[in-house]
Amino acid sequence: MKRVLKISLVVLVLLLVLGGAVGGYFIHRHNSLYIGRDKALEIALRDAGVDHSALRDRDIDFDSGYGSAWYDVDFETAGMEYEYSLDAVTGEIVYRYAEPEHG
Repeated sequence: MKRVLKISLVVLVLLLVLGGAVGGYFIHRHNSLYIGRDKALEIALRDAGVDHSALRDRDIDFDSGYGSAWYDVDFETAGMEYEYSLDAVTGEIVYRYAEPEHG
């Protein structure tokens, strides 16, 4: 009985170490392959001509599908709402929209 418990414990520890290594690899791959949320926001703000200090609200989401990845960047200033989609690898703006704030 003790032997089965020891073997189970060793297997569990090995699985945890392996899981951590795989997770670390994917985090590293993501951080080295994509521009990142901060850079995506910086690109959108620069394109909109908005200073970071003027932000009232922001939302930055990473998404991928069909062989591509992108950041959706939405933010508000006093009186305006902005929506951007940026290529997550190159930082190229693939969609932009701005309108007066509703409300």
